[in-house]
Amino acid sequence: MHELSIAQALVDQVEAARQAHGGGRVVSIDVQIGEWQAVVPEILTGYFDYLAQGTPLEGARIFIEDVVATARCGGCGLVFESHAGYLPCPSCGSVACSVVAGKELHLTGVELDD
Repeated sequence: MHELSIAQALVDQVEAARQAHGGGRVVSIDVQIGEWQAVVPEILTGYFDYLAQGTPLEGARIFIEDVVATARCGGCGLVFESHAGYLPCPSCGSVACSVVAGKELHLTGVELDD
């Protein structure tokens, strides 16, 4: 259900960007979402569409870029996919790993109708 609060934050960010660039109707938005955010794209899109009703954001398409979860081993430096959270390094077995990607949740673009 955290998709509702994410959708509201996106609506707020898109509206601010829209106003900062002279207004107009929003055609599309681009969003990066990391795997560890556990966001269901269909639910996020549904909430965004609901919140955008009756606003210049209504009908905007949402393009979601999924970011694969990766970690870097502090022991050997290997960067590897880490779908289940912190796992031992597949190369050396170290558990001294840090997140490289997978926690993103960013609005990366807004396309406005001229």
